Amino acid sequence: MSRWIRPMTVALLLAGIAPAWAQPEQRAAAASARGDLRAAQLEWRNAARADPGSAATQAALARVSLDLGDGETAERAARAALERGLAADTGQALLARAYLVTGRNEELLRDLPQPAETTPAAGQIAAGRALALAALGRMDEAAVAAAQARTLAPEAAEPRLAAAAVALAAGDRAASEALVDAVLAREPRQVEALLRKGSLLLDRREAAAALARFDAAALAAPGYAPALLRRAEVQLMLGAPERAGPDIDAVLTMRPNSPPALYLRALLLARAQDWRGVDAALTGLGPALSAFPEGFLLLATAKRGLGQVAQAEDAARRHLARVPGDPRAANLIAAIAMENRRPADAIAMLSQVAERGTADAPALDMLGRLQAAAGQPRASLVAFEAAARLAPNDAGIQARLGAARIAMGDVPGAAAAAGVALRLDPTLAVAGEMLAFAALHAGDTAAMERALAALPAAARDGEAAGVLRATAQTMRLDLPAARAGFEAVLRAHPRSLAAMLGLVRLSRMAGDPAGAERHLAAILQRDPGNSDALTLLAADAGAGAPRAAQARALLETAFQAAPTDPALALTLANARIAAGEAAGAATLLTTGPLAALGGVGMQMARAEAHAAAAQWPAAEAASRLAMAEAPGLVAARLQLAAILARGGNAAAAETLLEQGLRDQPADGALQRGLVTLLWGSRGPEAALAAADRMAADPRAQPMAARLRGDLLLAARRPAEAAQAHAAAYRRTPTAPLAIRLAAAQREAGDPAAATATLAAWLERTPTDAEAALMLSQLDIAAGRLPQAAVRLEAVLLALPENAVALNNLAWLLAEGRDPPPARARLLAERAFFLAPSAEAADTLGWILARQGQAALALPLLRLSAVPREDGRVEAGSAYRLAHTLRASGAQAEALAVLAPALEGAPPFAEQADATRLLASLRAGR
Repeated sequence: MSRWIRPMTVALLLAGIAPAWAQPEQRAAAASARGDLRAAQLEWRNAARADPGSAATQAALARVSLDLGDGETAERAARAALERGLAADTGQALLARAYLVTGRNEELLRDLPQPAETTPAAGQIAAGRALALAALGRMDEAAVAAAQARTLAPEAAEPRLAAAAVALAAGDRAASEALVDAVLAREPRQVEALLRKGSLLLDRREAAAALARFDAAALAAPGYAPALLRRAEVQLMLGAPERAGPDIDAVLTMRPNSPPALYLRALLLARAQDWRGVDAALTGLGPALSAFPEGFLLLATAKRGLGQVAQAEDAARRHLARVPGDPRAANLIAAIAMENRRPADAIAMLSQVAERGTADAPALDMLGRLQAAAGQPRASLVAFEAAARLAPNDAGIQARLGAARIAMGDVPGAAAAAGVALRLDPTLAVAGEMLAFAALHAGDTAAMERALAALPAAARDGEAAGVLRATAQTMRLDLPAARAGFEAVLRAHPRSLAAMLGLVRLSRMAGDPAGAERHLAAILQRDPGNSDALTLLAADAGAGAPRAAQARALLETAFQAAPTDPALALTLANARIAAGEAAGAATLLTTGPLAALGGVGMQMARAEAHAAAAQWPAAEAASRLAMAEAPGLVAARLQLAAILARGGNAAAAETLLEQGLRDQPADGALQRGLVTLLWGSRGPEAALAAADRMAADPRAQPMAARLRGDLLLAARRPAEAAQAHAAAYRRTPTAPLAIRLAAAQREAGDPAAATATLAAWLERTPTDAEAALMLSQLDIAAGRLPQAAVRLEAVLLALPENAVALNNLAWLLAEGRDPPPARARLLAERAFFLAPSAEAADTLGWILARQGQAALALPLLRLSAVPREDGRVEAGSAYRLAHTLRASGAQAEALAVLAPALEGAPPFAEQADATRLLASLRAGR
């Protein structure tokens, strides 16, 4: 049988399987052939023990250890080979590779000087030195060493690959790839060249081509860990984890503690959301985790998945410290902050990323949502606009952009965003509802109904659709139908805050403030921090408001039920201050469950309350805490300066504002704060001098150019203000300066000059709607009604939602026409819907009264005929209310309203009619 043994042994070796009686060297070769480098290393160890004097065996052990990535064993074996007679340059070349594997670059340069001989092995040492120098950032020396390596071993692959690495480190990717390609042209199966080529392709996002090179490397060197790991990495990138797993397992079988393999195992487990497995794999990395650029981010994700939020946030912050501005880490930290009810921290984190310009669409989207919820509509709009630019095909972001524009009063812009959202996702109900809302704001109820009819079936009769229809009926003053509509919504959706707010509005329009307060109480019971309800109650509880006591009582009751709601507490504190109970407001914000509550808003509110109570040290301390939390917040700096000045330390306040202006020289609020402070503390000349100094500073523009004139106008020196604005306007003619100059001229008693200023500006910029609106008001005051109407029509083309223009045009169309035309009523209805002010109520109510709709007109005219600060009702408003009361049969009340208002009243347009009406009422006619 002996003649069969040798052929069979050869066949088994070729198959990668060595027979049991084979020598260790044979078994090592077989193990290497089948890619089992761990077994090959073990066999070479056995061979070294069997023949301890063999330099070749030690060198083979060093080489297989290098292929395994076991630099420590490779170094020991290389040194042993040198001791046993291995050629010095060959042994040193092995040592150089071992040093590089273990990252000991400084030691390589120290222990392995460049040999004087001209041999291929010397070229490999030079190549190793080039790689070490490049790793240390010594690029000029690395280039010299790489060139020397190519001179010493011009045919070898290693010098070219070292030169390629040096070129890549220097940023010359084209040169690097050309060198790699040259190696592969000579040696298509050169493993390191294949890996480098694959890496370069992967950097260009050519993953499939990179995978082909890594496959070739793994085939050329079975079991070679770098090839297996790169191939697994690309398979994960390509979404084929089932193909990546075997390569990762193979490496971990050979090297159970391999950091790259453990990290890839963690990535593989993360795809299956096996967070416990991910955590275990990353824990096994120990300090090596920091070597992976996204290691801490992956750890943070795993910790969050395990519910270990504190550890997750710590890991995310460690990642963010290494990669500032990474939106993924910021998103995770913000999400954790939100889960822990820390919205201010979430906003601060996402804002930092946005300011760096690195925020992605999800980060900006989250920031916009948080800012909207925090009552920061302008900042929210900026965030959503940026998110929409990054993700123009995200229907949800487009819809939220529309909502943000609505919050800022840009209804046409909201409609545009909603249209984009619907094109992207025709089933998105919120976008269709937004289009309906925009149509309603435009006064086009037919378009609103068409938008609602296009909604998906489930939304067509839903809460939003019902609220919109009832709101349309409110706009048309069909109050019974509107009330029925809102009540129907509440029956179907008992917690609908929008329907409750609609009933609040109806009650106010009907002259039923007590009913409005009942609905507001119900809203606060469900949502103590509801911003709409709190805004209404804050106005009602203001100093001098007719139902301030009732509004404050409602707030007190709501706070007793929800003593930890910060928005409710702040509103109540302001109500107490308005009622002259500032000490009670300070107590409210500094004791009980609110005592431990931080945040800039809360600290500033405490400071205001303490200041109102003349508790200056406490006010200053709270304001300083606010500034410490947000050093760049202008409002906090202004508040602290005001408190210091009111507390008698104007010099410190001045220094504080000057410091702020050094950092933000163009901030108009800081500029105004400083000159106002100087006017009060050091007199007008000091304030005006500071204004002039800032006006001369290019960094302080454009606000500083307006500062002197604004200061003089606020000081009721309009003629000087007009001179100052005229001088600034001559230097830099802008729209704000034109409007300010005209305002100063009007205040100085020269409306003709104001008219000329605006007319000249409009000749330059005919589309300036704000200037046209102001000029129309001057036209009305001068009796140029046709000209005013023409200007207002132009304004509404540019600003269709401008309530002032709508109201004024409605009044002009109705003036002198009995009954007023239908369009006057439509315009007035829109004006009152958009801005339910006393002026808008007066215009709409008077139009309705003259159209014979006294019952609808009376609640509106009562809203407009409210006493001024001196307790008197404006005579014109009193006349219109009295006229309508008499038409309703309420003669006595009409007399009671009109008589005191006319007594000593200055002249007004309807004075003759009012005098006749008063005489008629006194005569009982």
